[in-house]
Formats: sequence, structure tokens, C-alpha cells
Amino acid sequence: MKIQAMKNRVWSRIAWGLVAVLPAAGFTTYAHAGEMTESLEEIMTETESSSVVTVGEALYEGVENYGAEEVNKDTKETFRYRFLVDGEEKTYQIDPGEADEEGEYAYPVQNVLKEQYPYELSVVGDTIIAARELPSAETIAYESVVSGTPGVRTLANFLKTAMEPVGTTLYIYGGGWDWQDVGSSIQTKTIGVSSDWVRFFREQDENFTYKSKDGNEDNSDPATSYYPYGGYNEYYYAGLDCSGYLGWAIYNTLETEDGEDGYVTFASHIAKDLSDLGFGEWTQDIAMPSEENDYVMKPGDVMSTNGHVWISLGTCDDNSIVILHSTPADSRTGQPGGGVEISAIGLSEDCEAYQIADRYMSEYFPEWYERYPVKLADPESYFTFEGDNAGRFTWEFGEDEDGFTDPDGIQDMSPADVLECLFS
Repeated sequence: MKIQAMKNRVWSRIAWGLVAVLPAAGFTTYAHAGEMTESLEEIMTETESSSVVTVGEALYEGVENYGAEEVNKDTKETFRYRFLVDGEEKTYQIDPGEADEEGEYAYPVQNVLKEQYPYELSVVGDTIIAARELPSAETIAYESVVSGTPGVRTLANFLKTAMEPVGTTLYIYGGGWDWQDVGSSIQTKTIGVSSDWVRFFREQDENFTYKSKDGNEDNSDPATSYYPYGGYNEYYYAGLDCSGYLGWAIYNTLETEDGEDGYVTFASHIAKDLSDLGFGEWTQDIAMPSEENDYVMKPGDVMSTNGHVWISLGTCDDNSIVILHSTPADSRTGQPGGGVEISAIGLSEDCEAYQIADRYMSEYFPEWYERYPVKLADPESYFTFEGDNAGRFTWEFGEDEDGFTDPDGIQDMSPADVLECLFS
């Protein structure tokens, strides 16, 4: 299979870890977050030393006037950015980087900036040309309850990998996409659960909301919200939306190193794109599960609708379905938050899928469960779609070294047996 060629066609390619731009020298240089490359040091030497000023420790506080009508994706090249330096707020411009053939900029510095993180800045005039994240005093330790192995192309490993962020990654609209909202963020092109997601989860409680308090649009307040007002992803790093989650899970299953091409794309496209990559079958011939219908979603199936994408853990005897996804969900205090969790599709909390999901979330993810009850999804909303891209993807197995296998027989298991296998 020509996997790389297909990836180049169906998924965006945004370089990983871009943190430095030197317009005065007439070209772009690249460095991974936290590093300063030799090429950058050489360019700094060639640039007039008096023109580059180093700001030793600057706490990033966000885009100036975030949420204002005029601060939007169409004006992002003119944004000013707020930093706390020596107890005083200062604002800077940031060079947008080099434009591609379509005139789109890479925004390399913006793609490493995270609110309330410290940085060392390189500044020319009042324009930031490079940013290096400084070590944080807080150490984020996290060990997944279930862990996959990067690069192992089995169905069990895909599901184990997808389980890693469960119960520790909150829902952020645009989370996992890059800052300019066109491709994968650094976090979704990195092996392992991001410490940024864990940190953000621990900083919040059951009153977190990704957009508006009480789910009421009249309460929308950009100053306290994590919603991408303006159409760019200021909080790309803090959590995952549904497509960001699938993109991360696919990357961590297929790849073994950070910074390769990403897999984040529209939720409605993911199932079809997996089929285009040669991993299995895509179809729109789908019957909604019901008491009269023996329809079965197999473990590992990926379902794309127009506004959501989710992974099946299998169909129960009563036709309810256990699933994995990143989803908006109300907390126990009624606030719209949610994130990566095991959920159920069914008609009532008495269904088998809900009982299974509730057991695993309460037993293995108690901190999450204290904030969020298990989500019960309505079958109609999770199976309804329109257009040419949405549909269901089912893995097909063979001996091709680039393909997938199912040596554990996961695809033929019940949801209860799948979870027992994964958690054992």
C-alpha cells in the first residue's frame, strides 16, 4: 500500500515543533519546543546582535482582546500577544512565519504558546521571532491505566492506545488541531498522552465548561471560556475534540516517533480516510440499532457523522453499544465539559452498554467519575448523517506488513470481553 502517498492526499501536513522565525534574515528556521538549534544560533550571529533582545522569562497570557469581534481568523496576522514580564504586562506582535504556495502562514511561534506557561523570547523591535518553553516547577506525572505500543498494528493495540487519554483529557472545541485550525497540533503528533492535557484537567473541577456557563449562550464570556472565539484555536493544547482524539489515537498506533505527518481532519471524513489508506471498508449502508434490528457495530469500528466521530467497543445483546470518544458532556453540577471517556449508546441507563461503561469509568477512572457521570448517547443522533464522506469504517485484516491484524480475536468479542481483554 502507498500509505505515505495517501496520507499526503487526505491529511494535512504541518511541521512539528516550529518555534523560530527570523524575517530579517529572509528565511525560516526550525527548532523543537524547548531547544535552540545550531542553525538558529548561526542565524542569530549573522543578524545584528543589537537588533535581537532576549526576554528571559515571560508568562504567556493570551491574545490581546480575545473574543472581540475584530480579533478573528481573518485578522490573525495583526494580533498582539500579552506576556507578564517582571510583574508587568507587555504586548508584542509575533511574526507569522513563512507563507506556503497558497499564501497560508505556518504560525510557528503561536503553535508552541500555551497560556500560563513560561517562555524565553527572542524579540526584534516589538516582534517576537522565537519562543522557547521554559521548564515548569510543576512535574506532571501520569501513567495510563491501559497503554498501547506505538507502531504495533493490531486491533487490540489500537483500542489500548485509544484508551490512554480516557479520564484525564477534557473536551476542548478545536483541541488537537493546530493554532490556525488547519491541521494537527504538536500534541497530536507526539507519542504518548500530553502532559498539557493532564495539567489542564488537574487545574479544573466539575465546574469547568468549554464554552458557556450552564450551557446558556447568554453567559458566554471569552475572558473565562476555552471556546475558540474568532475561529482560531487559542486553547489547542489544553484538551481534545472528537477529531483531535481520533487523530491522536491513529498517530500513536501507526507512528513510532514524534513530528511525522498528522492525522487530524474533519470528523465526517475520518472513517472514509481510513478506508482510503487501505485499512478496511467504508460504507454508508448502515441500519440504526433497534430492538427489531440485529445490527452490530464491531469492536474497533469508527463511525463518522457530520458533527462527531467515535470508536465502537462492540454491540451488546440488547443492541446497545459501548463506545470511546471525546465528547461534550454535562458534569454532575450541570456544566458542559466532558472529554475522552467510555460511553454508551442506548435507550436508557438500564441498557447493558451503560452498565458496562459505568462499571469501568467508576472503577478505573474515579477522579473523572466524581466529576462526570457516564454519557448515554441517543442512537438516532449517533447514526444520522448526510453527504458523501460520513459513514462507518470496519477494519480488514491481512498479512500485509503495512496493514492491521487481529491475533486476539477482538473483532468477534462482546464489549464486556473486549474491555476485560484490554484492562487485563
